[in-house]
Amino acid sequence: MSDQTPAFLALWNKFDAALLDEYECWHTFEHVPERVSVPGFVAAKRYAQGEGAQRLFFTLYDIGSLEVLETAAYAELINQPSAWSERMRVFFSGFRRFPCRPLAAAGRGIAATAATLTLPLGSEADAERLAAPLRELLARGGITAFRLGVSIVNPHYKVFEQDFVATEASAVAVVVIEATTREVLTEATRALAQPVGAIADGANPEWEIFDLLYAISRQELAQNDRWRTPERDDLRALFSDR
Repeated sequence: MSDQTPAFLALWNKFDAALLDEYECWHTFEHVPERVSVPGFVAAKRYAQGEGAQRLFFTLYDIGSLEVLETAAYAELINQPSAWSERMRVFFSGFRRFPCRPLAAAGRGIAATAATLTLPLGSEADAERLAAPLRELLARGGITAFRLGVSIVNPHYKVFEQDFVATEASAVAVVVIEATTREVLTEATRALAQPVGAIADGANPEWEIFDLLYAISRQELAQNDRWRTPERDDLRALFSDR
């Protein structure tokens, strides 16, 4: 793995089905750019699967290092949310958040679909056993890119509750693979069934497949006097009757 491979922050969530249009607007045009504006954040991709109340979102942030999540700038976004963000927070559900140290990554470009897997582990060495089969899959042209990480010890995240939190005794492997179609991803997950099953320790690994909604890099943000992007009150006003 290259020393330049970034750490990453992986998040999954659902949202109140009655407000999905507002969520899409807020998350795309205010929330994700605001996060990417934090010094040390590199880029972000938004994904989704399903419809209505079953719609599940996946957001992937590339960050320079895990220390970025301990900075004053990141803490400011958590503790001093925009008015729109503060309103939207209460409508989240099914939240999962894993800051990950990278173990392996390869591939190029941004593909139309991604599959994700989170897998509780007995040890970090178990996760490292997935690197070789992922590289083999990429070499065969089965996927366009992959990343493999392991969650850090994950203290309580003050914004949302989540069902599982990694601890020193129970790390979590996070796998993200990209491909041009869902069919290719389905075949890729089948090809990985044996190596994933070998470290699953009795658990039932469940892959989730998402379609790409939006991608943005730090370089694409407008330059401001201060790092934090402006609040999008102009867009928030479109939903003011709610």
